[in-house]
Amino acid sequence: MQTLSVVLVEDEPGDAGLIRYGLKFSGGEHDVDWVTSLEALGTQLQAMTAAPDVILLDLNLLDSSGLDTISRCKAIATETPIVVLTGHDDMDFSLKALEAGAQDYLIKKGVEADALLRAMRYAMERHQLEQRLKESEERMTAAIEGGGLGIWEWNLKTDACYTNERLRKNVGFDAEDETAPQTLSAWMARTHPDDTDAVDEALKRHVKGEEKRYEIEYRLKHKQGHWVWVFESGHVVDRDSNGHPERMVGILQDISSRKEMEEQLRTLAMRDPLTGLFNRRSFMETMDSEYGRVKRHDDYHASILMLDIDHFKQVNDTYGHAAGDEILKHFARTISHTLRENDVFGRLGGEEFAILLPDTEREGSAYVAEKVRAAIAAMRVQAEGKAIRITTSVGMATLSANDKRPDGALARADAALYHAKQNGRNRVEQAESPTDASTAHA
Repeated sequence: MQTLSVVLVEDEPGDAGLIRYGLKFSGGEHDVDWVTSLEALGTQLQAMTAAPDVILLDLNLLDSSGLDTISRCKAIATETPIVVLTGHDDMDFSLKALEAGAQDYLIKKGVEADALLRAMRYAMERHQLEQRLKESEERMTAAIEGGGLGIWEWNLKTDACYTNERLRKNVGFDAEDETAPQTLSAWMARTHPDDTDAVDEALKRHVKGEEKRYEIEYRLKHKQGHWVWVFESGHVVDRDSNGHPERMVGILQDISSRKEMEEQLRTLAMRDPLTGLFNRRSFMETMDSEYGRVKRHDDYHASILMLDIDHFKQVNDTYGHAAGDEILKHFARTISHTLRENDVFGRLGGEEFAILLPDTEREGSAYVAEKVRAAIAAMRVQAEGKAIRITTSVGMATLSANDKRPDGALARADAALYHAKQNGRNRVEQAESPTDASTAHA
């Protein structure tokens, strides 16, 4: 495993000790330098022969506090990914930390070695993609300014559209290919149906003088049948004596690789890298939307299941973290195969998972919970030459319009999960709804 160079910026010795202890037992070798302020971070970076792989950053330091700490850290360490260490278990605050420039964040309380290591590697991967995307955009801008791209010229009176060899090659037409479109209308016919209206509107707004320049990203159909993402820019260069536009010129660039990187970044932001499930942030956003439906419609019901793997620490200690990761992936796949297409399955952290069941009342969620429990009980994972058997405990709750926040149901399901474990594990427990609970205590 690669040795990571880590700089820990933390002014609380106790918290710093826990993080360093966690890194020591995360399954890899790490060079950890500990500093207590941003000023000390600058000094440390100057003394290092190479930039560290990652910075673990506490937001409240001797010489800085809050989100400003992130921007100041980025100014000091421009080429290093940042993982924020925070005591705020708050989705809005976490999103603000990411918007400020951090690549990931971790809640300090109860942070585990595995989660810490995954966060660092995730931050490094996301930082690399961001850098590649930034470089791609800079190259695209330079190419546009230099004019070394696909070129087109459109005669608005005849609809004839000249295109150079590079532009035609971008969508699969050879230099002498007579089947290549010769008019703008023919090119528009190759535009993706979902993008046609936007391209047409952008052209009209520029031709009418409402926009100084015509610029748009859209998909063109390649001669071989697949779709190619392109960036197109142009402007009117000739008008008649009455001011009516006669000719437009522009450039076109294939941006498929950039779009692919953007999609990878979106996936990294939404998905747990190990299992491919929704991460905590994405799951809570989806749950918030479902809570809104419950609030708006009296006859609409939704349920939440909380799950974790029974005795998972013992499995890790017995078979190792690699086997533990394999079990987590099998766990995710097995449950995914039991769910409906519109059910939402997420990994909240460690061995803790949650399932959102839209348009599902208690009876339906009880059926799904038992189906999930049974599927895991029947699952076997081959590791270290043995067939490992695991079980899961499940807590159930329904979303309620009486909840002030959508995570009220999550808290009830978590409490039910705790009871399932207390009552022997490998079982399903159902939480009372807020209405039931208030009636019982009346």
